[in-house]
Amino acid sequence: MKVNSTIKTALEKGPIGIYLMAFVIPLYQKFLGIAVMIIIVEFLIRNIVLKREIEKPKLSWKNPNVWMFLFYFMHVVGLFHTENMKFANLDLGMKSTLAIFPVLFLFYRPRVNWSFFVKAFVGGALLSIAINLSISLNLYLEDSQFSHFYDSRFTHLMHRGYWAVYLCIAVFFLFKVGLKEETIKQKILPFFLAVLIMVFTLLSLSKMGLIILGVLVVWLLIKVIQGFQSKWVLPISIVLLVGGTYSIYSFTPVVKHRMDAMFSTLGRPISEYNMERPGSTGSRVLVWHSSVELIKENFWIGVGTGDVKDELVQRNFDNGYIHVAEKNLNSHNQFLNSHIALGVLGPFFLLMIILSNCIRRSFDPYYSWRVGIVFMLFLAMLTESMLEVEAGIVPYAFLLTFLTSFKEPQELSKE
Repeated sequence: MKVNSTIKTALEKGPIGIYLMAFVIPLYQKFLGIAVMIIIVEFLIRNIVLKREIEKPKLSWKNPNVWMFLFYFMHVVGLFHTENMKFANLDLGMKSTLAIFPVLFLFYRPRVNWSFFVKAFVGGALLSIAINLSISLNLYLEDSQFSHFYDSRFTHLMHRGYWAVYLCIAVFFLFKVGLKEETIKQKILPFFLAVLIMVFTLLSLSKMGLIILGVLVVWLLIKVIQGFQSKWVLPISIVLLVGGTYSIYSFTPVVKHRMDAMFSTLGRPISEYNMERPGSTGSRVLVWHSSVELIKENFWIGVGTGDVKDELVQRNFDNGYIHVAEKNLNSHNQFLNSHIALGVLGPFFLLMIILSNCIRRSFDPYYSWRVGIVFMLFLAMLTESMLEVEAGIVPYAFLLTFLTSFKEPQELSKE
């Protein structure tokens, strides 16, 4: 009896699985499965053991859960015209949360303290930085190589591209918290932590991370300008933005080298690429080119759930893109990758997931938070196939369904 009472009390205080998911998303991808299981178990306990009323599902085109489930269902349809069933079954299993979370949140609106959710997410980001820093420090003490503190050699817990995106979400959270605070003293901590996380995002040298950080800084300056009436705020903000960007570019050699390489690659035709060592930007351009060719040939129904990787690798070989073919790279753009596999409905459903998340609800106090998160997730999908690996699938499936489904205490009081 005492154990049951303790479990019930813990569940009454809030959804443990939801907060754990927020904590582990920026921390370590291996913990994501544990968080998923806890969320499912909590749902079953709250709605079956505690016999709470299950929500009536809102089957509307405005509900991203509907579009997410349809997107997963297209992967099932893709089984009927695929040859590589082994990869297809593996893909369906790996992407199962794209069906689990939409169905779960159609019936389950967890009572979430948004402030605690934000703190959990930021806490996970800070812990991930501390762990990566400590691992790199140990490696540095062994061989005295400073390169352990930047680039992919610094990101030990997940791929740097995914980690940088989640760090940017943490920065966005801290910017929002800092702007909301009324006194300078209250603003110091969130903005200090935001700058700290930005530094390590820069050290990851993720190009998408750098782009999102730039967008966030511009957004912050706009919000600051809107809060002041002085005519000097705008020119000062522009000078600070330009000066800060130039300083990072000029005095951070690794950032300068990476950005120069990107612009140099984008400015050359594919025929001039070194096919054996095209670089990260060049590799993306090459797989995008092969992906577009496959889409033109399989526009309506795609090549099938299990054949997308095989077809893309073969096309890269046919085009002479030896390096990207041998690396077995995906499209590095989720819309392209989904179109190749599923046909035109794949990217359409994916786009509707994004757009339906941007529709304002009748009671929507965290609308701007949600739109900011979704916008960053959308940007990341343009240069990464975020829904092809666990580090992207679970966070995307969770955030793009949960953000329109949870309840805040004040919302409950209005019902």
